[in-house]
Amino acid sequence: MKAQKKAIASEEPNRLDQIYYVAAKIFCEKGYDATSMSDIAHAVGITKAGIYHYVASKQDLLFAIMNFGMDRLENRVITPARAVAGAEQRLRTIIRNHALLIIEGSALQGYNPVTVLNDEMAGLTTAHHRKVLQRKRIYLDLLRDTLQQLKEEGKLKEVDVTVAAFSLFGMLLWLSRWYHPDGKLTGEEVANEIEKIALGGIMRPQARLARK
Repeated sequence: MKAQKKAIASEEPNRLDQIYYVAAKIFCEKGYDATSMSDIAHAVGITKAGIYHYVASKQDLLFAIMNFGMDRLENRVITPARAVAGAEQRLRTIIRNHALLIIEGSALQGYNPVTVLNDEMAGLTTAHHRKVLQRKRIYLDLLRDTLQQLKEEGKLKEVDVTVAAFSLFGMLLWLSRWYHPDGKLTGEEVANEIEKIALGGIMRPQARLARK
């Protein structure tokens, strides 16, 4: 019996990840309001009661998915970027790691919880909405501060850093809408193209040439 309990416990994180990815996909395809817990349970392959073993409500599930997405952003993008001293390399790290995070999640699960961060904020409670916004603001400030540093170094084109930051986010988040793992380019190649396009739009040519 103890061995069985251990096995069940070890499966729970993987089952939770599966629920998050599946629910994120359905939320983005059907919309949060049009999605029922039965829809999610059926797609995951468990009973609705099984879903409620992990989450108390659909609102709590949405909040959990957003926190899951932010945790992945923090571990894969924000933390590594903070360790980079130079602004240009930090920006490259942000763009590339964020792109790869979305590409890998889309390839493995078909959709990515990170996408729900922008699509379904209206479904959150007021308290949850505030908490998610606080976490998103930390990421925005990191990117905006990086762009401001590049501007002060004369490496950035004459663009507003806030507009540039939101535009980069939009470019990266839209990636999950069109990327297909069976396409002509590999995930690494797509990330390379995203990096080139993003930097080409905001960096001065001499700054990009200096790196070569």
